[in-house]
Amino acid sequence: MDITLILVFLFMGFVLGYFKPLPDIFYKFSGYITEIGLIILLGSMGARIGVDKKIISELGVIGYKSFILALFSILGSIALLKVFAVFLKNNYEGIEEEDIKEEGSDHRLTIIIVISVIIGIVLGITVLKNSYLPTIEIITTYALAALLFGVGIDIGLNKEAFYELKVLGFKIILIPILIVVGTLLGTYLASLILNMVAKEAMAVGAGFGWYSLSAVLITKIHSVELGSVAFLTNVFRELLTIISLPFVVKYIGKIPSIGPGGATTMDVTLPLIKKVSGEEIAIPAFISGVVLSSLVPILVPFILNI
Repeated sequence: MDITLILVFLFMGFVLGYFKPLPDIFYKFSGYITEIGLIILLGSMGARIGVDKKIISELGVIGYKSFILALFSILGSIALLKVFAVFLKNNYEGIEEEDIKEEGSDHRLTIIIVISVIIGIVLGITVLKNSYLPTIEIITTYALAALLFGVGIDIGLNKEAFYELKVLGFKIILIPILIVVGTLLGTYLASLILNMVAKEAMAVGAGFGWYSLSAVLITKIHSVELGSVAFLTNVFRELLTIISLPFVVKYIGKIPSIGPGGATTMDVTLPLIKKVSGEEIAIPAFISGVVLSSLVPILVPFILNI
């Protein structure tokens, strides 16, 4: 989704949440907008993967390599953000350890997430055809719009979220920087395990979950094979983010939960972060996603041309 539309839906929801011009009953049910939209979005994402026979056929060939690269990208990002969170612990009092455990203990959302993606993939493989892709894209766009609108409402309703943002202050820019460093370190380590050229692995990781753009860039600059690895790696990063977020919040913390999503925290994974980590994390997550998305077309060519 275009960044302008993302901002429009978020802002519309925020205004309605902050000023509350509508009846209270609307706000009581506004949370369902996010949850229903999330289920539809994940199902359509799974269907998009299942319909694409190229992705399915390549899973066996390059799936292992892509999975390892995605996993190490996430682990590197989480590790550095955990250090960052510990550094902030004395000042960032809005996040208490007991709150993390309480919010992360709800496994219902994780189960719904996994089931939605699996059903979408199965339908994509067995029932849907490539001709349905435009329809799936439309459904995805509307579901994402509903999600972002719902997130905006929740952020507007929770004015305490802005206190958390004030506490972070200029340090908020360190979040995407640490994700960049963590991702590159993680993919470098993965290249040693996979016996890959380090800069190729790091360029793949520099997609930060934006699989469409990173795959196109790498295909044009390097090769179709590495472009395919980039595509699957960043698809895996998005899927692993969706599945793992509740556990990251519960066992590692709220700030580290921004790391796995990379560039997708400005759109696709933003509603999920808001759901499991709270509105106070949604704002820095969105800013981080915007910064990382801006860096993808810069970092990928730069790393490959080193």
